[in-house]
Amino acid sequence: MVDINYTLFVQLGNFIFLIIVLNFLLLKPVMKHLAEREEKIKSSHDDAKANAERAEAALADFDHELADARLKANQAYTALQQEGAAVQRERVNAAKAEAQKEVDAARAEIASEASKARDILQAEMERLPKDIAAKLLGRTI
Repeated sequence: MVDINYTLFVQLGNFIFLIIVLNFLLLKPVMKHLAEREEKIKSSHDDAKANAERAEAALADFDHELADARLKANQAYTALQQEGAAVQRERVNAAKAEAQKEVDAARAEIASEASKARDILQAEMERLPKDIAAKLLGRTI
């Protein structure tokens, strides 16, 4: 059985003294360290969240800039394509005009040649019957 005497009070005093000493030497520094650690974790978590938000904002800006660049590239491509089509039309029209000039020149040359041939044939037509008649009759007409 437990005897209640002065040793119980000494042990109780030792226990309270030990709790006070351990509180100052061990518990408070450990609790302070845990609180600092928790604060660092919270700070790191907040920094990570802020960095993630900045990264998302930067990604959104990048996507927006990329969309703008694609739009500008498509507009430049369309403009160049239209310019190329216009140049092509100009060249085709110039080639058609040149071909038409050559066709007109050829037609004029053909008409000139046909006219010369008609004149030659006309002269031959006047002379040929006389030659045929002279050969048939055996005398000149």
